[in-house]
Amino acid sequence: MPALAVGPLAVVEALLKSPASVLRAIREERGALLRLSATLFVSLAIVGLGVASFSGGLQFLFVPLKLAFGVFACAVICLPSLHVFSCLAGATQSLKETCGALLMGVALTGLLLLGFAPIAWLFSQATRSVAFMGALHLGFLSLSCTLGLGLVQRTLAAMNSAPIRGLRLWSVLFVLVVLQMSTTLRPLLGEARGFGFQDRLFFFAHWLSVINA
Repeated sequence: MPALAVGPLAVVEALLKSPASVLRAIREERGALLRLSATLFVSLAIVGLGVASFSGGLQFLFVPLKLAFGVFACAVICLPSLHVFSCLAGATQSLKETCGALLMGVALTGLLLLGFAPIAWLFSQATRSVAFMGALHLGFLSLSCTLGLGLVQRTLAAMNSAPIRGLRLWSVLFVLVVLQMSTTLRPLLGEARGFGFQDRLFFFAHWLSVINA
């Protein structure tokens, strides 16, 4: 496996072109998890600026922070279940390596969302429909998560030299956590209501209320 290059965009290039070098860095180099976390935070913060452009104002402050910390929190929440699921399926990687595989997938998700950001920004300047923009962002998120979670599965398979059973079920769990987090941190679209949590609400009920409105 090639070594991970040095530089601010090295992790970005490696995730897109040579994930094996990131895997090697997780196993052999100190600071690899920190570099992956930084890639995640920066990419989602930039995506958040694009999302915030729909409403403007204080959302330019709130949305980037909510997206970056919210998705990172989802990874932390789901890490124990990923490690347990994989170990029960016969995996032998350490908790650090499981964390690295998860961060690789989530960081790739952030980069894919960043790639879609110009398209989302264009539509945010062309429409006032919260429902349409919400559906657009959910579509981009679904595609990005699918590819990101696929990288998690491939990375764990590479670590164990065999596919890990049951990870598709865990992937569904992760997506549900992300969707609920997006509702908990609402509004990501629309006028700012402060940085605190809103009233408890199931994400599906929230979507129905937006559609009905």
